[in-house]
Amino acid sequence: MGYTRTSYVCLPCRASYKQHHGWESEERRCPRCAGTLVYAGSGFAAPPRRDVAAWRTVTLLLNAGIGFPKTSCGEPRYRPRTRREVRERRLWAHRSGEPLERALLRREIPWEPVTAR
Repeated sequence: MGYTRTSYVCLPCRASYKQHHGWESEERRCPRCAGTLVYAGSGFAAPPRRDVAAWRTVTLLLNAGIGFPKTSCGEPRYRPRTRREVRERRLWAHRSGEPLERALLRREIPWEPVTAR
């Protein structure tokens, strides 16, 4: 049985590194800036380094504690890809009272018609 390699991300460098994922509790460091690497999950696909908007979305998701694990069939789960999708889910969470972490994982938002007050 081989070791599982998973993605760790340096958010300031906008770089992703595949490393062995084990039980050790050592803090992983970025080879470029020596900053702390953040666990992203085995389903993470890094956007291009020049795509600043996509990295802002990744930063928001990882800082909210939402990773990118694969499902049992090997497919990644839904995550918002644009700032617009994040904004819509934040608004939904605020209006509905649903926790932000849960709202960010929704593929579809059940919008209700807005009534005039």
